[in-house]
Amino acid sequence: MRIEIRKADSRELIVKVFGETHTLGNLLAKSVLRHPNVKLAAYSIEHPLEEAFVLRVITDGSKSPVDVVREVLEGLVELSNEAIARFREALGGGS
Repeated sequence: MRIEIRKADSRELIVKVFGETHTLGNLLAKSVLRHPNVKLAAYSIEHPLEEAFVLRVITDGSKSPVDVVREVLEGLVELSNEAIARFREALGGGS
């Protein structure tokens, strides 16, 4: 995965993420959109043959979009760790 910052200011962030497609793009956009300081969060695929997506985030200005994305990513890591733990419990502690 490689990330290219296209725009980053106090209200808007546009990044292109290479090596990922709809799976991560949709997860990130939907998760960021739930943040209370976010006005817009969306992703697009610029070309169907390219494994990359562009994420655009616009906030209300009370929190930077970089901070919002960081918070959301940290929350997704916590959620993933919790899901792994619950699956292990359900499987009786096995891997």
